[in-house]
Amino acid sequence: MFERKEFIRSLSCLGDKMLKSPENFAEAFAKASADNPFFTPFMMETAFRRIAEKYLSEDALERLLSYSDSNGEDKNLYRKQMEGKTVGIIMAGNIPAVGFHDLLCTLSTGARSSVKLSSKDRFLIPAIVEQLEKISPYLASRISFEDRAFLRDNAGKLDFLLFAGADSTKAMLKEEFPGVPMLARGSRFSLGVLDGGESDEDLARLAEDMFLYCGMGCRSVSYLLIPKGFDIGRIVAASACMKERLEGIAPYRNGYLRQRAIDIMEGLPFIDGGFFVMEKSESPFPPLGCVRYAFYGNSDEIDSFCSLHRDEIQKKYTNFGMAQSPDTDDWMDGINTVWSILKK
Repeated sequence: MFERKEFIRSLSCLGDKMLKSPENFAEAFAKASADNPFFTPFMMETAFRRIAEKYLSEDALERLLSYSDSNGEDKNLYRKQMEGKTVGIIMAGNIPAVGFHDLLCTLSTGARSSVKLSSKDRFLIPAIVEQLEKISPYLASRISFEDRAFLRDNAGKLDFLLFAGADSTKAMLKEEFPGVPMLARGSRFSLGVLDGGESDEDLARLAEDMFLYCGMGCRSVSYLLIPKGFDIGRIVAASACMKERLEGIAPYRNGYLRQRAIDIMEGLPFIDGGFFVMEKSESPFPPLGCVRYAFYGNSDEIDSFCSLHRDEIQKKYTNFGMAQSPDTDDWMDGINTVWSILKK
């Protein structure tokens, strides 16, 4: 069983490595980039930096551990009870190392992690664990990497299952892992609400929220509510700052060109941003290379949209630039991951 201070020391040291010693991850970055064209060096470096800053600072780790502290005198009570438990984690791979948060949450409870990596992100998480092993062999020993068949064949040995991915896969989990308590997160989108007073700098930060990871991931802002009369051209102009980050990614550019061609062929109105299209639409799940929007006239219309899509919205942003920098307890789907594991 790890001691609280040792957990914080070890994970904060890992964060320092991710920030200050990129050479330790160079091989993994090269393999990941060759394996997945969406994982550019810039995006991987950004993801690692934000993991280190937002999840692995001492304050963030203290806050995370507070969720698995007992209310009694023994602050390690819950973690001691979880020491013999195993949590299966089926990771997503749409953003570099996006599954790390589930792994960190599981470690914080004291349970073992049995991890099924995404086929789209096979190198980054193991590289992080390899560095953790040099700092804390005990914590690293609590993590194993398995294929999905192994997890399925050993479902009876799993005490809990964490999943993040597509709704279609989520629907099959209960059949695939019968009787296993789980927290399964499916498809969601994030919403940006403009008030009309945004500066060009605000809109540039919004562009990062929309395009940092090619618009993929539930925290990427993919739908906008815009006040009537606002000049959408300002959003397009401000988004140009992200163009060079995306234009070299062939599958992203192909997605953008395909959606533009569809809009032209079907006679649908759209705005061409040069590397993305903007479509006025009521559907909040746009394809790759597309951002959708609607105009609103008053706050009641915003409330109505949010109520209609309350089970589909990951986050609503009114201040921009932080969508891809969630805090350690800014839980996916608003569900506390640590408590879900502990209180299964």
